[in-house]
Amino acid sequence: MEPIFGQMSGFLQKFGTSACDPSIYAIYDEVVAGLQELGLSVKEAKILVYLIIRKESTAADISRYNDIGRTEIYNYITGLMRKGVVFSTFDRPQKYYALPLEKALDHLIETRRGALQRLAESKVDYCSMLERLSCSMSLSSVEEKESYQILSGENSIISTVRRVILDAREEIMLLASEKTFASFYHTGIVDDLMGLAKKGITLRLQTSCKNVQDYIGTNLGGNNIVVNSGIEEKMVDFVLVDNKDIVVMLLGGGKSDKAKPHGFYTNNLPIISVFKTFFENTK
Repeated sequence: MEPIFGQMSGFLQKFGTSACDPSIYAIYDEVVAGLQELGLSVKEAKILVYLIIRKESTAADISRYNDIGRTEIYNYITGLMRKGVVFSTFDRPQKYYALPLEKALDHLIETRRGALQRLAESKVDYCSMLERLSCSMSLSSVEEKESYQILSGENSIISTVRRVILDAREEIMLLASEKTFASFYHTGIVDDLMGLAKKGITLRLQTSCKNVQDYIGTNLGGNNIVVNSGIEEKMVDFVLVDNKDIVVMLLGGGKSDKAKPHGFYTNNLPIISVFKTFFENTK
């Protein structure tokens, strides 16, 4: 049996590549990374990809061609079977096979969606239970300190931006590239910003996007929204809220459009002061 990368040519034909193409490794890594975002461990993801390519395989071969110990293999296979994407035959020795990639992705996405929906529906109950636990313990409150978070991936950044802006009380400063502003529009953040402006919170927007009206409409909400569009694109985007919280998005750090975006959050006042000055001096 040939090594796994020698077996991937059929799987990768739709990508217009061949087994001798070095990009095969990057494609393999991307597929594995995507499966991890759907709740699989890296080893579960590798096993699933292997089984999708091989059609069926014994535990011994799965172990051999994925560099995973024989004693571990059964735990990972059992986990994949419980997740509904891998099956076992009644052969001796047993053989394992997986759902086709499209069906496996659909199944994992639906499972993830269901779990998130159940968690969202139980949020109030969990908060109530945690509050009861907290009240039953005599712990002194912790003074809020200056802190930071490193953010990786669009979902993490978008979630943090939304959390920060929804706490706004007076003013939001937004410096955004056209790509970031479009992302904010499609994920609902622009709608959040317009809603806050209607409540009297000032929105100061600077963006390289020239057609801002296509996103926020021709009615800019009177004095609550100040827009400076068509500016030169910067190396960073950021959202600064009430001069106390900032989410910074780093641009141009990835080698391709598919690279994960990165950024950070902080409430450190000296750092915030630097970005506010940068915003004020941007033309």
